[in-house]
Amino acid sequence: MHWGDEIMFLRYLPMVLLLVVFTGCVTRKFTIDSFPQGAMVYKDGKPIGVTPMDEHFVYYGKYNFKLVKDGYETLDVEQKIPSPWYEYPPLDFVAESLFPFEIHDIHRFSYALQPAKAVRQDEILEKAAELRERGKAVVPFAPVPEKTKGKMPLIGGS
Repeated sequence: MHWGDEIMFLRYLPMVLLLVVFTGCVTRKFTIDSFPQGAMVYKDGKPIGVTPMDEHFVYYGKYNFKLVKDGYETLDVEQKIPSPWYEYPPLDFVAESLFPFEIHDIHRFSYALQPAKAVRQDEILEKAAELRERGKAVVPFAPVPEKTKGKMPLIGGS
């Protein structure tokens, strides 16, 4: 390497460092609200917060949300979060690595919860009687003889 090459390298080094330091990124986030507010939100079966709430995500696609609140029907939702135009190859590399600013990709979802239906007492008693009759039809397991309780079975022997 000649001295001229080293000087040329050093001349461009600050510009390369600036590009590396000031490259942008994409912040992906969804917010969930409910009416009424205060519902517990589960994402793919795991609790993530109480509405109104937000959470960052990495991948676009379908998410399963469950909203639960006392006095209201549980709401199960399969929510699609579509990819924006700048997240398709090769633009995704430019948006996440070379674009000098941060991109905020925020998706807002709002769900209305329905009040829980009051269950009549006669329906509960009818369902209990039905379950009781089904339980009577179940055959119990045969009891274990006293001689074999607590003993290990012999394998290959008598």
